[in-house]
Amino acid sequence: MTRTKAQKSRLRYQEVADALLGQIADDRHPVGGMLPSELELCQQFSVSRYTVREALKRLGDMGVVSRRQGSGTLVEAREPAAKYVQTLGSLGEFLNYPEDTRLHILSARERIADKALADALDGHQRRRWFHIEAVRKRSDGLPLCWSNIYVLPKYASLVQWIGKDTSPVHLLIDRHFDQRPSKVEIDMFAGEISAEHAVELEVAEGTPAMIIVRRYAEPSGRFYEISVIEHPAGRFTYSMELQRAWGARD
Repeated sequence: MTRTKAQKSRLRYQEVADALLGQIADDRHPVGGMLPSELELCQQFSVSRYTVREALKRLGDMGVVSRRQGSGTLVEAREPAAKYVQTLGSLGEFLNYPEDTRLHILSARERIADKALADALDGHQRRRWFHIEAVRKRSDGLPLCWSNIYVLPKYASLVQWIGKDTSPVHLLIDRHFDQRPSKVEIDMFAGEISAEHAVELEVAEGTPAMIIVRRYAEPSGRFYEISVIEHPAGRFTYSMELQRAWGARD
């Protein structure tokens, strides 16, 4: 099977990260010491600076190294920290809203990503998206969250099905366009409700919020749906069960 350029790039930085992990475990780069510079690593592995930075980012996520502006990369541990994994039976189990809730579309239009939007989504400026703004409400009218949903323009007609049932948008795309995600990236972080969204959500401007970004990718690695969901504090609780991953060390 022929790999795309994006897939080759991902595979290469994983190889670099694995090689560096091996070198650190063998004390070629001892804890408390510095890794070689990005330029030296580029030359050592015959890769681009982007590939090196992505590999170092993965090591940072595992707690093995830390990046210090102007100082380089410090080795923090010989092995990754213990890993925990979320156990789910299907994608539909993640952030599965109650059946008595519905999305109510406020606007839907095509947009071209400027720098600010690209930084929030996938880093690609001038990419065309079909942007759906919606509020999810309970049957009694209480707003649960604000949804900014971005899909490729070829899926724009899915607006006719949104809100008809409780199916999330990625399942509507699967059902009506036969497009299933090969990968889902999820970011969760704290934020505040903006003045623009406060009125529709019936909260005060600046109310603390849980913000969740979900990115659904094709096999090529290109994202075909990205959703940015804002939950006002006290309106939504997400619980998960974590199990120790096989082979993880303390």
